[in-house]
Amino acid sequence: MTEKVSHETVNALLNNAVIPKWSKVEPVVRVLAETAAHRPDPQAEVQRFLALWNARTDNKSGMSPPAGPVEVEPPSVELPHGSVPPRKPGFTGREDLLELMKQPVGADAGPWRPMILHGLSGVGKTSLATEFVHRERAHYDVVWWIVAEQVAPTRAALAQLADRLPEQVEISQSDVGQTVLNLLGALERATYTWLLVYDNAIGPEHIRELLPTAGRGTVIVTTRDGRWNEHGRTVPVGVMPRQDSIALLQRSGRISFDDADLLAHRLGDLPLALEQASAMRSVVGISVAEYLRRLDRQATAVLSLGRPRDYPETVAGAFGLAFDEVKRVSVGAGQLLAMLSCMSAEPISPALLRTATEHSIPPPLGRVLAQDNQLDAALRLLERYGLITAADGGQKVQVHRLVQLVVRDSLSDDDLDGAFDNARRLLVAANPHDPDDPLTWEMHAQIGHHIGLTGLIDSVAPPMRRVVLDQIRYLYLLGDFDGSLRLTDKARQAWAGPGDVWDDDETFACIDRYALNLVALGRYNEADKLYDLAWKRLNNHEQFGANHDRTARTANGVAMVSRILGSYGKAANLERYRMEYYQRTRGDNNVELLRARSNMALCHRAIGEFEKAREIDEDLVRLWRQAHGDNDYRTQFAVSNLARDLYGLGRYEEVLRLQEEILPAMRDRLGDRHPSVMLAARTTAIALRKTGRVAEALRASQQHHLICQGEWGSENGNTLAAAMTYANAVRVAVAARLPGAPSLTYTTSLRTVNTYRARFGETNPVALAAAVNHAIILRLMGDRNTARRTCESAYRQLQDQVGAAHPYVHAAAVGLANDLVVNNDIEAAGRLLRTTLESARAAKRERHPDMLICAVNLGIITRERDPAGAATLIGPALTALRELLGPDHPQVRAAADGERGECDIEPPPF
Repeated sequence: MTEKVSHETVNALLNNAVIPKWSKVEPVVRVLAETAAHRPDPQAEVQRFLALWNARTDNKSGMSPPAGPVEVEPPSVELPHGSVPPRKPGFTGREDLLELMKQPVGADAGPWRPMILHGLSGVGKTSLATEFVHRERAHYDVVWWIVAEQVAPTRAALAQLADRLPEQVEISQSDVGQTVLNLLGALERATYTWLLVYDNAIGPEHIRELLPTAGRGTVIVTTRDGRWNEHGRTVPVGVMPRQDSIALLQRSGRISFDDADLLAHRLGDLPLALEQASAMRSVVGISVAEYLRRLDRQATAVLSLGRPRDYPETVAGAFGLAFDEVKRVSVGAGQLLAMLSCMSAEPISPALLRTATEHSIPPPLGRVLAQDNQLDAALRLLERYGLITAADGGQKVQVHRLVQLVVRDSLSDDDLDGAFDNARRLLVAANPHDPDDPLTWEMHAQIGHHIGLTGLIDSVAPPMRRVVLDQIRYLYLLGDFDGSLRLTDKARQAWAGPGDVWDDDETFACIDRYALNLVALGRYNEADKLYDLAWKRLNNHEQFGANHDRTARTANGVAMVSRILGSYGKAANLERYRMEYYQRTRGDNNVELLRARSNMALCHRAIGEFEKAREIDEDLVRLWRQAHGDNDYRTQFAVSNLARDLYGLGRYEEVLRLQEEILPAMRDRLGDRHPSVMLAARTTAIALRKTGRVAEALRASQQHHLICQGEWGSENGNTLAAAMTYANAVRVAVAARLPGAPSLTYTTSLRTVNTYRARFGETNPVALAAAVNHAIILRLMGDRNTARRTCESAYRQLQDQVGAAHPYVHAAAVGLANDLVVNNDIEAAGRLLRTTLESARAAKRERHPDMLICAVNLGIITRERDPAGAATLIGPALTALRELLGPDHPQVRAAADGERGECDIEPPPF
């Protein structure tokens, strides 16, 4: 688009100032169509706008539109019972199905078979067949239309055809059946082409024998009975694509695009319903909002109005009569449809239905669901009457939303309450619990569609509330924090009530998960306040207290927020409490104990005790691997934690190997935008930079930052960490003179520091760490005074917050020493570096790459005064750096050339 269209062209289009060339208009239309929310067909939109453009240019020039071929509709075949219905005025869409119907039957040398147009009542099967006949009738010598709702009229219509064929057919005056047999034989032997349409056909067991079985012709059967699909080539006729629904509504009357979109959605894109709605609105003159209000309150009455002249019944009539007949044939099947009508209109798998038992749902429905043969028979019956359709390649069944409306509206109050109760009982029976196990996710995904409509949230029964809580956890694990928060918010309002009363375990669990989602969305202060309130209430509540499982679970969230907001000691104490509680109450290596140990390792990382964290995480990787294997997301998450421990220890090659080994599998399992995958991608980008693969690190960190911005927004803690990672990569690329490196990200870095300070507090260690990194960029830019003020302030405050032995303090000291050297205070710089090396030795970090850089820097600045002493510092440090990073690593080469190095900090993930 940018190559063909200028801003001036778009401006002219919007202002209607000139008529641009079509080569300018087309890319604008195509791009807008490809990005439109209602997903129109771009090619169809281009053709539509081309017609408008042609008309506009013709009018502008004063010329009439060029003459073109005009389609002349052939006259209908005027026969008493076999006439083709008149062509539907303004027939809309269905081009894909019409093309599919043109494909020859039996062309693959297989047996000749009829074409089956199968779908719900009102979906437009007859209209589609009619349009096909009018378009294609010129290719056939004989065209015959039969209303096949009953056997006798079908035979009569075929017998009448016998007298109209180009060849003579023996007609029996006393035996219509023999006449039909003679006719079918003649068609099967004929040298001419023929087209027979059996419209609205009843079951195949009744009229299959009235169809030809071979020949040079085509048979089309329109039916709502799914049993026909076994007897021909099926062309499934579903609801209309949304853009066609909108076009139909706008063609039928004055209605805005948004109103048409809303109305089409609520009517499920069912053509008959759309036409009825248009007819009713045009006669009564009501708004879309009023129509939908009436639809909610009086579905049957509304869907009984506005019957199109070319359709024998209304939506309410078609579905209502079918439902009545199903109930007459099978009470259990009727209860099954009633229950399905009280659930979402999304496809549902028979596997979910089969989870019910006679104990969970009372008979007769419970008996139908509990026995496979009865359930299969009930589903076949509902499909036969066109009340359900197959979905997802036949693996699921689906009830159209208007079928649901009509069914619900036809039930008595008691029967409706019973149907909703059965739906809720089914979800309880289907709930697999343990959403932390990926094997349960498929069922949780299905259950999630039905929680809202069934009213499960409003129940006070613990098993039903458990379904909701498990769904909240499932969405959280899937990374859908917004969806999880919305569901949690609804549950909180329903369970806590207007007074926000927290008295039972389910409500406290809901509060815990609400706050947990706030954390995931970066709303840390809100989460902190809510967790603080929940923690106090639990500890002071007579039913809970410190020795209750709910209190221990809530401590996890309290510790998490404390750690994020910089209260590392508080977080560690809470995790110790959790570990002791779960060890005492559940024994060794239970799942909650493993999670508490993982969080304890995270606390060790936060305070710089990476070796302790590594010991815990290595054991956890072993335990998760033994329990669930290498491909389980919990094992992979433990491996990522271990990689972060190794990063803190300076073992960058191992970090990169671990993450690159599991990242593809994580992406395949969870997707690119799952939080665990995104954090693993960031660790990979950092490791790429630290191992000297700067160009790859630059690309990976930039991509990660963009994804974080799109998923979490610019102020989320993980997005800020990603921005810092990208800024560090750019700085290293610039310092290494990497070809094509972007300019220094000063603005990004400064904005990140300021956002950290605003969101987490000015003295939060992550905000101070970001300031240390920003000071490195300032030094590289030559702003030595600002750099020194920034770094010195961060260094002093980090000492107060995390202690002098923390790795963040060591990194800040190296940067501050560089500031002192730039300001010619070599003696102070030397003292600071010696103090830092002594602190690192005491913490057993002297062989960390950062501290080796520290030693090299000290040797470089003292070389003139003490050459021998400098050599004892530089030589061993360079040798160790070459062993750890490789001789060609940019930092190693720079140190060997006598350049002082920098030590940046990567803020931890949240």
